[in-house]
Amino acid sequence: MKRSLALALLAAFGLVLLMAILAAHPDLDLAIARRFYAMEGESFGARSDGLLIVLRDLGYYLPIALLALACLGWLRGRWSPAAAKVFTGRRILFLALSFAIGPGLIVNAVLKDVSHRPRPAQVDEFGGSSAFRPWYAFDGVCAKNCSFASGEVAGATWLLAPASLAPPAWRTLALTGAALFAVTVGVLRMAFGGHFASDVVAAALVTLACILALGWGLRRRRAAPPL
Repeated sequence: MKRSLALALLAAFGLVLLMAILAAHPDLDLAIARRFYAMEGESFGARSDGLLIVLRDLGYYLPIALLALACLGWLRGRWSPAAAKVFTGRRILFLALSFAIGPGLIVNAVLKDVSHRPRPAQVDEFGGSSAFRPWYAFDGVCAKNCSFASGEVAGATWLLAPASLAPPAWRTLALTGAALFAVTVGVLRMAFGGHFASDVVAAALVTLACILALGWGLRRRRAAPPL
C-alpha cells in the first residue's frame, strides 16, 4: 500500500508540473494538437473511425458500469457474508465519493461550464471560428460543455480508485492497467480534436487528487479498518 501511495503522489506531482509547464508555454497545447491534426490529413479524422469511437465509448461507460457493479455487490453483501467482506460500506463510500466529486462535480459540473474554453476542433488554427485560449484564461466563447477539462479522462483516471482496492497480489497489475487505459483515453480525446493536452492533464490531476484525499480521509483514524 505504501508503495502504491508513493507512486500516486509522484504521479500527482508530475501532473502538477505538466500543468505549470503548459501554463508557462500555452503554445505547447497548440503544437500537440497540430501533430494530431496534421497526422490525419489536416483534420481530426480519428473522430470518424468506428473502432476508435467504440474505444472512446468504452472509456465513457466503463467507469459508470464498474461503480454500478460495486454498488450491486454492496447490496448483495446485505445477504451474503462473502460479498460483505469484499464490498464494505467504506469501500463503496470511497468509490462513490471519489467519482461524484472528481469526474462528476469538479470536472463535469463546474470546470466544463465555467472555463469557456473552445475545443481544438473549434479554434481558428484547426478550421474553427473561435480564438484559442490557454487553460487558465476562462474567457473564451464556449458557453457550455467546454474543453477544460476532459470528462472522459476524469472518468478513466477514476479507475485507479477500484484498482487500488484490488488484492495485494493483483494491485500493481490493476493500477498499471488503469493508468494505461486513462492514457489511451486521453490520447483518443486529443486525436478526436475534443481536448487539448492541458485538458487531459487537468482532468487526471483533479481525479487523482480526489482519490488520494478521500483515501487518506477514510484511513486517517488508526482504529479504522483498512479499505
